[in-house]
Formats: sequence, C-alpha cells, structure tokens
Amino acid sequence: MTLRNLAINLEVGQEIMVGPNDEPAKITKIEFHEKSGEVTINTTKGPRRALTFKLAPTYAEDWINPADKYR
Repeated sequence: MTLRNLAINLEVGQEIMVGPNDEPAKITKIEFHEKSGEVTINTTKGPRRALTFKLAPTYAEDWINPADKYR
C-alpha cells in the first residue's frame, strides 16, 4: 500500500524511546534545516534525526513485556 499523506505531531517535552535499548528521552528542541530539508530533534540523550525513534507507550499496560504472556 502506498501512503498518500503522513502527519507527525511532535512536541517539546514529549517522551520518546531512543537507542537500541529503547531508553526514554524527552524532546528538548525541534529544528528544520532549510538547505537539506532535514528535521532534527534534540533530546536529553543527544540529537537525532526525525523518524529514528519510537514513541513512548501512553498507558501503563503498554509497558508490559510482550513475552510475559507466554511465561
């Protein structure tokens, strides 16, 4: 399926998951570079390009390890 539209809402102070171990980090600044068209996000764990992170779960039950249901 081909996407025709994609909208992403990011806010300063929003918590996201970064790195290979999904460490929580807060967004501190969002920058748009006109020459390259790149969007970068500064976080408490360092700068990142947009779309190189995961959104943090919003509810407590989302923090449950998926493997726990098979134990």
